Amino acid sequence: MPDRYTYPGSDVLVNKFGVTGYDDWKDAEVDFIGARMGALREHPILGGYDLAHLQAIHAYLTQDMYSWGGEIRDTDTHPGGTGIAHCRPQFIVPEAERIFGILAGSNWLRALDADEFSEGLAWVWGETTAIHPFRDVNTRSQHVFFNQLARDAGWIIDWSQIPGDVFAHARTLAIVQDPSGLDALIRPSLVTVEDAEQHDRLMGLLQEHAQGFTTRKSTRDPAVLDRELNAARERRRTLPPLDAFGHDAPPGGDRGGPSLGR
Repeated sequence: MPDRYTYPGSDVLVNKFGVTGYDDWKDAEVDFIGARMGALREHPILGGYDLAHLQAIHAYLTQDMYSWGGEIRDTDTHPGGTGIAHCRPQFIVPEAERIFGILAGSNWLRALDADEFSEGLAWVWGETTAIHPFRDVNTRSQHVFFNQLARDAGWIIDWSQIPGDVFAHARTLAIVQDPSGLDALIRPSLVTVEDAEQHDRLMGLLQEHAQGFTTRKSTRDPAVLDRELNAARERRRTLPPLDAFGHDAPPGGDRGGPSLGR
């Protein structure tokens, strides 16, 4: 979407390399931002899981490409081709304070069973998608941010089990409907950090976390994505409960955890 961030008459973002060709620009993004994502898997940026923390991650990821890394956007944006509007710029900060305040009030989703954690993460991820605080590189920034939050809460998400385009579709639907699609994709893919480490899978799962999460547009029909997401919702409904340690939870127990955003 052309605006002050793009070269005149183009969708290419003004970048430090002066690259104006779309494919060359995207290739450069994949290389440089992908390398920074890899570095953050080894050395995460510490923070309070708030807007300032997300801004710091965004600034780190984009430092090679853009001069506006970490800055709140001042133009309107929307998921490409959907006609769905993201949060207006003047409301980004107060909305972020509201959402991350709820997250903090839930103790950042720690000490929850798998169902509670997945539902809480789906809600806050959907809300953050709707805010869309930066002009671009929101998806990758959120991905780093929420994977780090998950690990601190005791969970690893096995991204090899989640198609990137279906997850992107679920994020868009979370803006206008509800986050159930995100929950349906996240919950079956949860592994406790303890189990991942015991099976020598932790680094392998973490390395999967960027797969499929580029800014390339999906070429699949939305109806196909809807069918896959609905199938994921059905699988989600049949999963047995797991406690915070990844063990089968007793039937009929009181979950008692927070229900974010409800």
